[in-house]
Amino acid sequence: MYKILRGLSIAVATTVMVFCFVGGPTAPGQLRKLGNFGDLVFSNESRSKEELPPFIIIVCYDTDNTLTSSFKRQLGQIAVLLKSAVALTSTTLRFIVVTSSDKVFEQVQSIPSTWPDEYSSRLEFESRPVWYPPDRTDMKGLLRPCSSARLFLAESLEDVDAAVLVDTDIVFLRPPEELLREIYKFNETQAAGLSPTLSPYIRRKKRIPFPKPRGVNTGVMVMNLTRLRALPGGWTGANLKAFDDYKKQISKYATNDIINIALAQNHGIFYQLGCAWNYNTGSCMTGVNGCLQAEKEGVFLLHGTHASFLSKKFSKFRAVYRAWKAYRFESPLSKLLKDIEHKIKRDKKSKNYCNEVTAQKQMLTKSLKSLLGL
Repeated sequence: MYKILRGLSIAVATTVMVFCFVGGPTAPGQLRKLGNFGDLVFSNESRSKEELPPFIIIVCYDTDNTLTSSFKRQLGQIAVLLKSAVALTSTTLRFIVVTSSDKVFEQVQSIPSTWPDEYSSRLEFESRPVWYPPDRTDMKGLLRPCSSARLFLAESLEDVDAAVLVDTDIVFLRPPEELLREIYKFNETQAAGLSPTLSPYIRRKKRIPFPKPRGVNTGVMVMNLTRLRALPGGWTGANLKAFDDYKKQISKYATNDIINIALAQNHGIFYQLGCAWNYNTGSCMTGVNGCLQAEKEGVFLLHGTHASFLSKKFSKFRAVYRAWKAYRFESPLSKLLKDIEHKIKRDKKSKNYCNEVTAQKQMLTKSLKSLLGL
């Protein structure tokens, strides 16, 4: 069975999944901190057994029943996220669920209760409350309920050294531990790894700073939280400054804008994560593939931005999601691959820029084919 851990009290609202390194005395298999920037190395005892950071997801109850905001939709997407993660891993994955209520956490952690033990045992859950700076209630209403809580994770998870934040609308197409290992590619100053947005900030009329050349999408964030806390004013201070400096220029996607500004204002902390780890509708928005890595190696993680997992407009994205949703653990992954290919072929092609990308079917199946030795 999956394991459940209760977190420390902190306060407020939202649900986030995170892979993280936990601080404190170094036990066998744990990571320990070294140096002023929280460099992460394995203790001698852990070298025989790899210790991976956790995932973080943020989930809050939403009374808005529109397609993009409904809580029911979020729970359904989390179920597919977890299913794809455990189906492609052979290790134990830890998820920190940042949420506003025990009830939401209980609904999330009950998802694998009907799965075979072989797969449900690969998951560990921990609940943490949403936290906002007490004097900044103006940050709570940005976009959807508690989505802006990601701006304050470094301080709210003060006992966590490192983690990987993922939006709830993602599907893995490569083993998730490969994403977790990206943190070991950071240099001595890098603290946050994100993929380029590919729907360039440079094209937007408003002027805000962003990591060059295109800005980043914040749906997947590999974070050295110790280093982020070491910034002047901490990660919370960096994001509040970004918001206060550019309040009039930020868009409805405020949290994405704020993090782009904060990364640009704190030189040296940004690590460019490969675009295959966050392939989304922005990756094909011009009708041409904007992620060469995905074309060469396949999509590693599919991100259902703009409700693309549920929209007929994005038939190929929806096909992958629906195939994973229908997948049963008793079946081989080769059957999942065939189902994805069948659904992509069967879905009626709608007029949409992403559907114009001729190589997209190959990109969406290449990673699974590689895993299967095909």
